[in-house]
Amino acid sequence: MYYVLKHKETGEIFSCSQKNIYDFMYHGVKSWEDEDTAAAEMASVLAGQGYDEPEKWEVFDLEEEHTLKMCNVKLANNPAKRLYMREDGRLEARSDT
Repeated sequence: MYYVLKHKETGEIFSCSQKNIYDFMYHGVKSWEDEDTAAAEMASVLAGQGYDEPEKWEVFDLEEEHTLKMCNVKLANNPAKRLYMREDGRLEARSDT
């Protein structure tokens, strides 16, 4: 299972700049393999990206690696995009600009 941060009101899936295993920077969904670790790190990760209301976010279980990969595909390594999970479970990427 894979855990991400999801905004309780908007359905936004949290994404940010990160380093991959090859030490290259990319923009993608922040994820954890352990729910407890995600919950413990949530406030500091959000604060580090300028989000000051961690209570508006929740740890969300994506259940499948394929879904996590699709999140990153939809973001297309573009920091101007935001990713949302609609109520029907579909993912939607929107550009800030």
